[in-house]
Amino acid sequence: MDPVMLVLRIFHIVGGTLWVGSAFLLVRYVGPTANTIGPVGAPFMIEMFKARRAARYVTTVALITVIAGWLMWFVDMGRYGGLDKWVTTPFGLALTIGGILATIAAYFGITGVGNNVEKLVHIADEVRASGGPPSEEQASTMQRLSKEIASHGKIDIVLVLLAVVFMATARYW
Repeated sequence: MDPVMLVLRIFHIVGGTLWVGSAFLLVRYVGPTANTIGPVGAPFMIEMFKARRAARYVTTVALITVIAGWLMWFVDMGRYGGLDKWVTTPFGLALTIGGILATIAAYFGITGVGNNVEKLVHIADEVRASGGPPSEEQASTMQRLSKEIASHGKIDIVLVLLAVVFMATARYW
């Protein structure tokens, strides 16, 4: 038993579980629900993303998952005798594809979803503090950010689910 690989695997699997579950819940249910109910959803979103730092949480578990995964990938590559021998095996190729997909998903999740959610919540907080309706500029920006979040979120979910499929089936290729 390799204790380093055991720890990395725990971080990778637990982090991945938290990442995929959280991302799916936020993209599929929380975001669309808040968008549908409009201004009354703003306090909930402010609490969730500003006070409870939900976007930071998902970003953190995504980064932990990806970093632990790539560290394991490098250890395995070394055990196979190098990159050329590693990625030419079905197992190595499947894990490589899964790792690339997960890395791209993390990028879309962090930049396209997480950062935009924080911007959106900041504007919603400003609107709430003003006590009135959003200005035309604020409303326009909030609408644009909501569309970007939805678009990037869908891409993120597809990529992360494909990554999970590749990694979960890698031993059977």
